Amino acid sequence: MKEKINPFEYSDLVISQDLVLATKSKDKVNIMALAWKTLGNLWGYNVWVVAVKPSRYTYEMLNQNPEFTLHLFPPEKDNVVNIAGSTSGVYTDKIKETGITPIPSKFVSVPIFKEAAISYECKVIHTAESGEITDHRLYFGQILVAYADKALVSKCFE
Repeated sequence: MKEKINPFEYSDLVISQDLVLATKSKDKVNIMALAWKTLGNLWGYNVWVVAVKPSRYTYEMLNQNPEFTLHLFPPEKDNVVNIAGSTSGVYTDKIKETGITPIPSKFVSVPIFKEAAISYECKVIHTAESGEITDHRLYFGQILVAYADKALVSKCFE
């Protein structure tokens, strides 16, 4: 069962793992694997900063609807990160392919997922270009709420 948590409660765990970022535009939900991210506090807001390459479908969707959810899945759901990072949502329904279950979010239009150990609901409050290092856009997502299923979180430490 998902409980509301402090966004920094499992910070060491979520920073060290690949996460899954979900977006929604119109009626389509898409997920992507996310390795380039950071968690912090900026301008008095708790934020996730996520890096998305302009060639990604997620980039297009985030620009159409500046909200996202972010998820850590337990080890038995490694297929979610693998599928999210290996195919484009333009051609594949990655939600159907992974078999994860969308649950309506409380504050954003993008769903969270029943099988996730930790989930965050975020709205984009700022963007910036990454500059000369790489060609990604940085999306600063204010964390509106964070949830954990503590039984699933415990599996992430095994």
